[in-house]
Amino acid sequence: MPAAAPDARPSHAPQGATGGPGCRLPTLLLWLAVVAGPAAWAAEVVEEEQDFLFAETVVAHPAADPLLGLIDSRPLLSLNGKWRLIVDPMGVGEPGSVFGGFPRNKRSITGMELVEYDFETARSVNVPGDFNTQDPRLFFYQGRVWYYRTFEAPARDGSRQHLWFGGANFTTTVYLNGEAVGEHKGGYVPFSFDVTDRLRPGSNALIIRVDNRLSATSVPTLRTDWWPYGGLTRDVALVQTPASFIRNANARMTDQASREIEVRVETSGMEAGSTATVVIPELNVEQTFAVGADGVAVGRFTAPVEPWSPEQPTLYEVEFRAGGDRISDRIGFRTITTRGRQILLNGVPIRLRGISTHEEPIGEAGVAYSAEHARRLLGEATALNANFVRAAHYPYSRHMAKAADELGVMLWEEVPVYWNIAWNDPGTLALARDQVERLVRRDWNRAAVIIWSVANETPLSDGRMRFLTRLIDDARELDDSRLVSAALLGGGREQFARIIAHLAARGLERGGLDAHAETVFRAILERAGAAAPGPDDGYTVTIDDPLGELTDVVAYNEYFGWYYSAFFADQTGVGEAVLRPLMLALMRDMRIEASVDKPVHISEFGAGAKAGRHSADLHVWSEEYQAEVYRAQLA
Repeated sequence: MPAAAPDARPSHAPQGATGGPGCRLPTLLLWLAVVAGPAAWAAEVVEEEQDFLFAETVVAHPAADPLLGLIDSRPLLSLNGKWRLIVDPMGVGEPGSVFGGFPRNKRSITGMELVEYDFETARSVNVPGDFNTQDPRLFFYQGRVWYYRTFEAPARDGSRQHLWFGGANFTTTVYLNGEAVGEHKGGYVPFSFDVTDRLRPGSNALIIRVDNRLSATSVPTLRTDWWPYGGLTRDVALVQTPASFIRNANARMTDQASREIEVRVETSGMEAGSTATVVIPELNVEQTFAVGADGVAVGRFTAPVEPWSPEQPTLYEVEFRAGGDRISDRIGFRTITTRGRQILLNGVPIRLRGISTHEEPIGEAGVAYSAEHARRLLGEATALNANFVRAAHYPYSRHMAKAADELGVMLWEEVPVYWNIAWNDPGTLALARDQVERLVRRDWNRAAVIIWSVANETPLSDGRMRFLTRLIDDARELDDSRLVSAALLGGGREQFARIIAHLAARGLERGGLDAHAETVFRAILERAGAAAPGPDDGYTVTIDDPLGELTDVVAYNEYFGWYYSAFFADQTGVGEAVLRPLMLALMRDMRIEASVDKPVHISEFGAGAKAGRHSADLHVWSEEYQAEVYRAQLA
């Protein structure tokens, strides 16, 4: 294989050194010793040697191309399957290092070459899939890994070839035939690189470095409540397009009464004034629009479409044509709006009944990546008579939204702006905006997706408001045919103090308390004075986060039957065994409302349990306690 790209060498490598930019350390040291002499060696080279040996090489790589949409309707070569994997926690495989760099995949030919790592004999892993669950030694590993495989390039015929990734966690650097192609930061969303001019006739070697470490400025940040599975977690393919092609296309219904359809066709390499055509064969629709100077064609027309709904998830084959290119998608048409505190699907008020989930397959370990995985997850929801699923807290594979379209399940999709990230860091904002854009552009044809969510449980600050306002504006500018929301955080000192007073009143009324709990409860009610609640009084939780003024739906995460009892125990010194039954009783007399006239959606609630763990005494982590929390919550 050829040497690493010239721009991968350390900036301090001597120009003209024997062996060129890919020279090994002994050659460099010999050159310095001969030219500079022993004294210079002692005075000048030690620091240089330490830097050369131990400094991590930082190289800027090209960014990924704008999102390539509708790839499933294109000719493609799947690169899924077995890949070779080398784990590299120390970064010794970086190009330009003293060890040569893994992208060269140097093998020992004579038996005398200093080769420690060889991809050809490395362990095999499946792609797509996370590396953590494919080797028990890597389950908790967070760091760099290198993937390797070869493939046969298609014959050159004037088309463009795009190396496409459905998603990889979290920083991905791509090398083709030993040369750097580009890099993408941010997990879960698709990205691609045009590699037409880098492919060789016959066999090509593809090496991918994936680093699943998170940082204080990444999205998500260092701490999450889901496992950050690493690696090539989604499909990988070589996607073929014409030289001038349709990069992406979108069709949506903008008016329920007239059945007006708006179409957007984004082209690459096509001249202004050329035409783009949309065809819906089932409805005998064929409409043509002009491509503008920006390469985009936009048009509107009416068509007798049957609106998509959970009860009737109607999909139409829609074909987009421009130049010599044509792509297609199965698209449902519907409207989703709000009116006061109601959500309207196709102009009719609906209630979202559903669950939140994670992208983990049922009955298997690791990350869910296939269409079958998605259908099983949604099947669990529909078995519960759900019409809605929140895909928390990050974009799932494209298969999830496609399956939701087919099964009639409304979907909330979210980017991993989670808890307290670096609100004032421009790089963090750029990462979040890229993830919003790639998610929206990937799934903007999916009728099932009714809500874009820009965040989860973020604490209030000026930086947070500026950051999330930008994401909300981005989502609406990209696609204003869906609702925008963010899962807001429950609780707060004043609110919790009032809830504790209600628990105290109910506890004293119920009786049977130990001396400590009774003393604490009486002191709480005495402090409340005239505002002290009675034992039968209900309580209204008012959501007043200012972000709710910007979103279409006020979404609220609350765990009154789960985490909050632990908080109250810490604050009062009264044990959870006393507080939990009181909390479950109070929940039935609680209301939740917003300070603004908008729909309220309970985006999270519940309790954890280990499947098969039972307790007649309703101990936590049992299925019985979990069920009791659900009963109180629903009431």
